[in-house]
Amino acid sequence: MKRNLFLALFVATFTFVQACAQTTPSDEPTMSRREYGRAAAAMNPEQLADRQTKRMTKQFSLSSDQQTAVAEINLKYAKQMQTLLKEAEQNQAKRKEIRSLTASKDEELKKVFSADQYKQYVELKDTQRDRMKQARSRRANSK
Repeated sequence: MKRNLFLALFVATFTFVQACAQTTPSDEPTMSRREYGRAAAAMNPEQLADRQTKRMTKQFSLSSDQQTAVAEINLKYAKQMQTLLKEAEQNQAKRKEIRSLTASKDEELKKVFSADQYKQYVELKDTQRDRMKQARSRRANSK
């Protein structure tokens, strides 16, 4: 009898813990990086700039003045990048142009962000770059 009671309590506790561990859905739909990249490529520049601005506002706690300036910068570069990305898949020169545009955007953002915000921005970019390198090496190793 004690054994059955213990087993029932164990199962009930395990079920309760599992039920509490379920995550609640977030505001943004979850998608893989590849799906996100395709979705971003399908967006028009205004939508992409708006999404980037919202993410930066949330991550870096931007003031309203900073948010306005960042939105303008994001829109400016989203428009320029859209044309380049379509041509850049096989063209090395276009990739260099994209890197140059990215560096220009970073310089403009540096003028808008505080020192701490810009440091967070650079750390985030470095983290994303490392993830991309790891993903590329995993794909190369699996072939």
